[in-house]
Amino acid sequence: MGNRDMRGGNYAAELQSSKVYRKRRKRLAEAVGRGTVVLWGAGDDRGYGDVGTFRQSPDFFYLTGVELPNAVLVLRPEEKAEFLFLPPRNENVERWTGPKLGPGDEAAELLGFDQVLSKDPYEVVLDARRRPMPGFEGRLAGWLGEPAALLWTQLPAVATTSPLPATHRYLAALRERLTSFEVRDLGEELAKLRMAKDTGEIALLRKAVAATVEGHRRAARMIRPGVREGAVDGAVYAAFREKGAESVAFPSIVGSGVNATTLHYDQNVDVCADGELVVVDIGARYGYYCGDLTRTFPVNGRFSNRQRAIYDLVLRAHDRVADAIRPGVTIFELRKIVYETFQNSKLRDSRGDRLGQYFIHGLGHFLGLEAHDPGGDNVTLEPGMVITNEPGIYIPDEALGVRIEDNHLVTADGNENLSAALPTRARDVEEMMRG
Repeated sequence: MGNRDMRGGNYAAELQSSKVYRKRRKRLAEAVGRGTVVLWGAGDDRGYGDVGTFRQSPDFFYLTGVELPNAVLVLRPEEKAEFLFLPPRNENVERWTGPKLGPGDEAAELLGFDQVLSKDPYEVVLDARRRPMPGFEGRLAGWLGEPAALLWTQLPAVATTSPLPATHRYLAALRERLTSFEVRDLGEELAKLRMAKDTGEIALLRKAVAATVEGHRRAARMIRPGVREGAVDGAVYAAFREKGAESVAFPSIVGSGVNATTLHYDQNVDVCADGELVVVDIGARYGYYCGDLTRTFPVNGRFSNRQRAIYDLVLRAHDRVADAIRPGVTIFELRKIVYETFQNSKLRDSRGDRLGQYFIHGLGHFLGLEAHDPGGDNVTLEPGMVITNEPGIYIPDEALGVRIEDNHLVTADGNENLSAALPTRARDVEEMMRG
């Protein structure tokens, strides 16, 4: 194990076959039809002595499986050509940040590309003469100088008062030199590709969810009066790594008492107190794919009558949604089930008001390479999509927050709860805490 080839980056716990990524690139090329597709990977400017961890951008990873920094993908659909551009190797920097694949045939073979070219201009020797060769920018200028040139790339919306991101600034500089090309946004096409998962993605999601389940089991055994939220956070992370996950999908939430009523509380600096509930919302990242599960635990191991009543109401809504997830519905429609369940309950707050007002977020979101993957509340669900089911009630006046979250794969005739191994019933949660 000590002799693994680390030149490809090797951050992901597991990769799919390079043929899978090639098929995705082909589907994208067919979807756009013509022009030049350019997708920039995540940058990494670490140099001598810098510390940090690189993570590839999700869209770039989805199309390439490449974990090398500062890479560029180019597709030329009409020519059925694709290119990966990489920075030339810098062995001095690599002593600090690790060895990296550079341009050339070896990288092309290992990464599944016909050609891996240098981002920077370079020279070749032909007929005993040195001849200059263009890098990425030179080649791009040539492509965009063609008649009726069309450039496809990612153009996220930017507020008028916000600074322009790097891609927008780069395109503005290109416009000053090449004024005739058209630009179109790739965002919608990439989102369509990513929403329904293939069998390999589902396998990786299962492993991410399994690691997340283990994190919850570890948290359940550790939670007790006097334990710090941060200690629970640390135990969760250790469980993830022991299960082979590369990291967390998002900062872990361990919120006790009134902290449980803050949806994205992530400081994890308080102490769990007797009589409180603690919301644990965690996700492991495995092969870049994300788990995202929430359970609510009584700190002393027993729900009070009030806590149990609210918990059972949230669970009833959760289970009604689980029964309703199937092709043809939307997350927005599923949310209505939860709101009606809360609003029609006989339970009330301290003022005698109904509880629907304490469900302050959406029912859930799409899950994949990101914890919040492409796909919105009004997308019609199809087989292969994976969503979260996470109803919750948050009553700050009572320092009482309850959320229950599972991950569901939409199937042809309904859904599969990928996290069914993790208990949800109150008595089973109490039993899990006893270990």
